[in-house]
Amino acid sequence: MAADSLAQVKMGTEALALCIAGVLCERDPSLLPAFRESVEVLYHVLDDRGDHEASAMVAAFGRALVDPGFKRPSA
Repeated sequence: MAADSLAQVKMGTEALALCIAGVLCERDPSLLPAFRESVEVLYHVLDDRGDHEASAMVAAFGRALVDPGFKRPSA
């Protein structure tokens, strides 16, 4: 598979994970602290391992979970 295709698959998978986490947190806000803690742990693991690209994506994912700009508008 070409590098461009792999990057697109990776980005699509991350977007899907963000959507799932966002919906779960909307339905049950008590899940948000657990998601944030897991994201922080994963960030540190990846950063300590030297995978800075992946740790940056995880950090962006964590910010998106709590950023009101990413929340779906009320109907």
